[in-house]
Amino acid sequence: MMCKYLMSILVSLICTINIIAQEWNKNWPILKTFEGKYLDEVAMPLGGIGTGTVSIGGKGDLRDWEIMNRGAIGYLPAFRLVKPTIANGPFFALYYKEQNKDAQIKVLEGPVAVKDYYGDWGSEAINSGFPRFEETTFAAAYPLAQINFKHTDVPVDVRLESFNPLIVGDEDKSGIPVAILRYVITNNTDKPIETSVVGMVPNYIGVDGWTGEPKDNFNEYRENDNIKGVYMYTNGVDKDDVNWGTMALTTTSTEEVSYRTSWAKLAWNWTFREFYDDFLADGMLTDHPELEKNDNEIKRGEHVGEVFEVRKDKIKTPPATLAVKQVLAPGESKEVTFMLTWHFPNRKAWDIGKPKAGVEQENVGNYYTTLYDDAWEVATVTARDFDVLENETVQFVSSLVNSDIPTVLKEAGLSNLNNLRSQTVFRTEDGLPFGWEGTGSIHGTKIGTLKASGWGMGTCSHVWNYESTTPFLFGNLSTKFRETEFLYAVNEDGAQSHRIGLPLKEKGTSFKHWAADGQMGTIIKAYRDWQLSGDDAKLKELWPNIKKAMEFAWTGIWDTNKDGVMEGPQHNTMDISYVGPNPQMAAWYLAALKASSKMAGHLNDKKFEKECNTLYTKGSAWIDANIFNGEYYEQQIPEGANKTAQLGKGCLVDQLVGQYLAHTADLGYVLDKNNVQTTLKSVMKYNLVTDFNEHLNTFRSFALGNEKGLIMSSYPKGELLDEPFPYYTEVMTGFEYSTGAHMIYEGQVENGLEVFKNVRDRYDGFKRNPFNEGEFGHRYARAMAAWAGIPAYTGFHYSAVDKTMKFNAKDGKYFWSNGYQYGTVEISGSNDEKTIILTSKNGALNLKSFTLNDYGIINFKKVKTFNKGEKVKFIIVKS
Repeated sequence: MMCKYLMSILVSLICTINIIAQEWNKNWPILKTFEGKYLDEVAMPLGGIGTGTVSIGGKGDLRDWEIMNRGAIGYLPAFRLVKPTIANGPFFALYYKEQNKDAQIKVLEGPVAVKDYYGDWGSEAINSGFPRFEETTFAAAYPLAQINFKHTDVPVDVRLESFNPLIVGDEDKSGIPVAILRYVITNNTDKPIETSVVGMVPNYIGVDGWTGEPKDNFNEYRENDNIKGVYMYTNGVDKDDVNWGTMALTTTSTEEVSYRTSWAKLAWNWTFREFYDDFLADGMLTDHPELEKNDNEIKRGEHVGEVFEVRKDKIKTPPATLAVKQVLAPGESKEVTFMLTWHFPNRKAWDIGKPKAGVEQENVGNYYTTLYDDAWEVATVTARDFDVLENETVQFVSSLVNSDIPTVLKEAGLSNLNNLRSQTVFRTEDGLPFGWEGTGSIHGTKIGTLKASGWGMGTCSHVWNYESTTPFLFGNLSTKFRETEFLYAVNEDGAQSHRIGLPLKEKGTSFKHWAADGQMGTIIKAYRDWQLSGDDAKLKELWPNIKKAMEFAWTGIWDTNKDGVMEGPQHNTMDISYVGPNPQMAAWYLAALKASSKMAGHLNDKKFEKECNTLYTKGSAWIDANIFNGEYYEQQIPEGANKTAQLGKGCLVDQLVGQYLAHTADLGYVLDKNNVQTTLKSVMKYNLVTDFNEHLNTFRSFALGNEKGLIMSSYPKGELLDEPFPYYTEVMTGFEYSTGAHMIYEGQVENGLEVFKNVRDRYDGFKRNPFNEGEFGHRYARAMAAWAGIPAYTGFHYSAVDKTMKFNAKDGKYFWSNGYQYGTVEISGSNDEKTIILTSKNGALNLKSFTLNDYGIINFKKVKTFNKGEKVKFIIVKS
């Protein structure tokens, strides 16, 4: 009797331990947790660079299905058997059965949002009739998200771990078209429990929320040594169609797997009921195949080498359904891993989802589909490499999250990194990358009802200039962006098309518009990327057109008197053309001149080096002497010029954006340091709005109520123009991040962190999605300027050309990444001497010297190699 009593206590303790230990995956880092109302808008995209995504919602649902070559926020591939409203969409659900009790099913989602309670036929939420969990909690450090499901009457704990591989410096491993969902289930009772997790995804190949329709779609059960699952294909959609491809829902589980290649097509709501009753009976699925073998004739094509006929009661988008059943001992935890994979090869050139009659868009293809034959191969390869992919992803994110960098900088940098992996970015069949400004929603704008799957075609240079995510995490990909700009977008006279046409070889320069900020910014980025890569061969390849683009500044329409100052019409990211000298174009121009001088010097082009340096010196002195008003820089509009859509005397939020980018490239100051620092203090003083209830905004509203943010321009000295540039009253996160990061670079850390915090407070999960910062469209490219806050705070600079690395001298453990390698540096010591422990976590790093900014430097006797994983210690004495 005593043994039984002790055993029951032991089991109870085991269960208690498991409840505590299973709350979160302790190996996965967490940056932020969302719960209650702050879950409403949370939707984290899952997918790879250039592949499209599907998002995991804060309550466990799958939403925003954007895997078919177009941005389609809001699209959910539900099939409706009772129109207009009874529908079933993708879901995962839990079956559980305790001994001597009836079996139960709960959809693995939290409660339906209150905003979805009310419609013409009741709730319009998909799967709203499913029994569900009472509460969820969402914890994330992108791309790792965990969801805990809570219900007082459910005898098991359930946690979802969802992610996709993200590995610094490896755009292919970070470009896998996969969403991974791992459910961890823990038995909290003293008796065994039967459980089964089922997933359902409709085979909706052929329709993407914009165009097309499914036709002859079928599902097939398959298995191999790595995976079991349902392969989705079509026999009816044209193989050249933008929506043609394959999908797969698979599991790596070795437990008892059952499946349905479709559901029974019945009247009324009985189709769902039949599935539910079947699954409830024993946690297993009974198949309802839509193909029946027919040895006499071919009625609709061939399938797997055998002849089949199609059932008359076929569902157009047959549900691919997969279940994994297992028994949990008391206190035991088990995992069930599912993978959703896809393969859609037919991307059209700058496709906005609204084909024009009679206009055939060229197929530019997808790079990721050249790496795999179909969605089944994606799943097979991913399963084979699963542990390595997860471990490398967790190692990267943990290295950042566990560093002594302020949380808001880590959160902003990681959360906006997802923009690089959304439909904002794609890679054509040849591997070259391109980007929209932002992606579209199938619902369009509520004001004006304009719709587009992509907003702002052409990797718009004056937008993409702001982002600092790609170069520091995926250096090779960043260099490929420079290839598209300088090998294909520079015209004969040196003018650079600031929107790149596709197909590239035929239409790269077809957009005959030049942007002064865009063109100068790409030159600075070419210098930065060369420094990070050390690739002299690539620099030499790009140099003729870099030089030509730089010369256009004075042979074209901008600096026509060649004095280092732009006076001519300067088209820019405000979608207007400044006339006369102004700070925004001045800083871009000066930084480009300085970068060009350094590249020319390295390539022994002494004449051009001197020419650029002379213009830089002359222009920099003139700007500081003539347009700095003691508090900030202002535009000098020529006498008699048209003042419509100009800045004038305004204090512009990003007036020093060229200096910001120069700092990320370690170019030093291009304007007077004191003036620069005074200007940033003025921006914080005059442009920060702390209550938008009291602010007049005449254009788009990206901040409302009592939110805070930096507006585009203020007029503290009066003289607001009657018709100023259109965006002057708005806030936009990319401008805020670049300015906030610049403040941190200048040592104004408190102000910079406040700027970042104000943005992230607006994207809090309740008011807006923390993984979707918009501007002209969703997941806007400019918001990836957020990453710059990380190197700004640490003072990190790296040159593969000179083999040098730099950091601020502040004690702590800091993350670093140069686009190829990443790692940590630990700094400790006194005013006289610092101990450094440097680690490279994913590859060998070669250094000639290591500098602590404003403290000291160590020059190694010969090039020192820091091998992968080694912790190398050395001392720096204060100089």
